[in-house]
Amino acid sequence: MIHDSLGRSAERYYSLHPLFRQAFEYLYSHLDQFADPASDGRHTVQGDDLFVMVGDHRLKRPEEALLEAHDRYIDLQVMISGTESFGWAQRAACTDPRSAFDAGKDIVFYNDLPTSVATVLTGEFVVFFPEDAHAPLIRPEGVQGGTRKAIFKIKADAK
Repeated sequence: MIHDSLGRSAERYYSLHPLFRQAFEYLYSHLDQFADPASDGRHTVQGDDLFVMVGDHRLKRPEEALLEAHDRYIDLQVMISGTESFGWAQRAACTDPRSAFDAGKDIVFYNDLPTSVATVLTGEFVVFFPEDAHAPLIRPEGVQGGTRKAIFKIKADAK
């Protein structure tokens, strides 16, 4: 998992995956557009290897947020507005899957509890790799309303 703020610091992550540069460059060139609800939905950047889903989200109580993990995609979640907490656990340490892995949706949910929580503010991002189980959409204490974010799906084995 990576948690950082937008800005020039994103460049330090380009070497981690061949599509990170393209994802961040697309984000920077569309950031103002993503703030507008007219941009809601899926935007294809590079076929199924790299796409982004933009929209508003309702936050949950911590006990409602389930850990999830993906095999094929890395998540780059960017907070456009609002504040959201994410639970995290090492996927290898998760021992209680809620159901079988859904290959069509590239997701598995776990009943396990997060071992840590990161709170992401407007202008910050998190990256979750396939080895990261994450529980999104947790309402931080004292926060009202929802969030607006861009969720980039980056194919883990893309070249």
